[in-house]
Amino acid sequence: MSKVYCIKPLEKKSIVYHVEMYRENPDGSISWFNIDETYRWGQGFIEEDMDCNLPWEGDPVAYAKTDCGWGCEFDDSVSVEWEFSEDITPLEQQELKELYYEGGAGWLYDGEHDWQEEDAAVHIIAPYQVSLCDELTGDVIEENVKLKARPEPSNSWPFTPKE
Repeated sequence: MSKVYCIKPLEKKSIVYHVEMYRENPDGSISWFNIDETYRWGQGFIEEDMDCNLPWEGDPVAYAKTDCGWGCEFDDSVSVEWEFSEDITPLEQQELKELYYEGGAGWLYDGEHDWQEEDAAVHIIAPYQVSLCDELTGDVIEENVKLKARPEPSNSWPFTPKE
């Protein structure tokens, strides 16, 4: 049985789909743009065997993968923020926005263009709930998973024996 941690925001407008896109230009330079789309509701996932990626207790943001679990189920987009490299003209910026607004994330991955994904993540803003679930059925195995406290900073190697 494959398990995932499901992270859900407890307040509205607290989940963001973040994607970074780039293209290599004919002159060898790189152009890029980033999108942060905030939704009223949704969820993110972390694989059980990657629990090292769970947030620490009290972290203001939990970071989840976009390709894990049974889907983010984003609902009701409330805002989209853009960031562009300086070489992208205002006209091309407007074209990219229109294409994204018409095709959504599907356009990013399936559209006919030269853009490639550099990174994508789901940001869940606190407060949030973490549950361990069966990845296939979605059944909750453990609700309200207790997150670990952040360890005290140290400048010694983690495996150095204490004297």
